[in-house]
Amino acid sequence: MTVLTPPIIDSQPQSQTAFVGSAVDLYVSAHGSAPLSFQWFFNGSNSIPGATELTLELPDVQFAQAGAYTVTVTNAFGALTSAPAMLVVIPTVEHRLVPGVLLRGQTGSPVKLDYVNDVDLAGNWIPLAAFALAGESQFYFDLIEPLPTQRFYRVSQAGSGGVFPTSALGMVPALTLAGAVGTSVRVDYINQFGPTTAWVALDTVTLTNTSQLFFDTSAIGQPPRLWRVVPGP
Repeated sequence: MTVLTPPIIDSQPQSQTAFVGSAVDLYVSAHGSAPLSFQWFFNGSNSIPGATELTLELPDVQFAQAGAYTVTVTNAFGALTSAPAMLVVIPTVEHRLVPGVLLRGQTGSPVKLDYVNDVDLAGNWIPLAAFALAGESQFYFDLIEPLPTQRFYRVSQAGSGGVFPTSALGMVPALTLAGAVGTSVRVDYINQFGPTTAWVALDTVTLTNTSQLFFDTSAIGQPPRLWRVVPGP
């Protein structure tokens, strides 16, 4: 016996936020009696030419493409339209991922950080930094460009006694903030996927240079996120 069913949507397209010029994919998952056909729409009734697959690809999204996207799934036994997925397009914030080494040890203790790019050369560690810990934990950001395909780090502490040093490594977004020296800016973030109004304030920064880096260490291990820089009062 064959059971014939109309379309059923298993996974709705997700709302998301995107930097202008980036690539955006909207995806729907559906089942029902074959064959299924798909048609994507922009802001309700505007059908998108050629958008007849499970995935809608927007390779170079622009501000004019911000809005509501839906997809209608059709077979011989009916049609079903998805819930709208909102797309918000925002100005790009210049950023890149850098290795962030979190060092933990005794406050004030002198530590050394070395690296190698190949584990086979582990006997030839190259000095990277030497400094005294300003607190029980402190990040060091490796700003090497371009990033090697791999890099290994080790940390050592001079002297004896106290707390033995430890380290942890994560890739940290480094945002470029620009403006007049002495002005303040607020850095906010939002998750790429999910509600498009759920902005979270990260920090307010007073610029000491016309161009300086801000490291979003809270992004480690979190869902993909985007940022905006808001001028201060």
